[in-house]
Amino acid sequence: MRTNSTLRNFLVLGILAMIIYAIINGIQYGSTWGVAMAVCSMIALFAAIHLAGKLSRLQKEEEDQY
Repeated sequence: MRTNSTLRNFLVLGILAMIIYAIINGIQYGSTWGVAMAVCSMIALFAAIHLAGKLSRLQKEEEDQY
């Protein structure tokens, strides 16, 4: 269980690093659309993390009922 959590954390950090790299490249080349798309990707990543945590809590609560 701990390995799964560690792997998930490294995966999220890797994706976040790629998004930050995209933002930096967008700023460097003056691409407004590139920066906007990277920021939208970051927002989507945070929303997915939030929803995954919420789903995990709901699943634990449901298992505790039985």
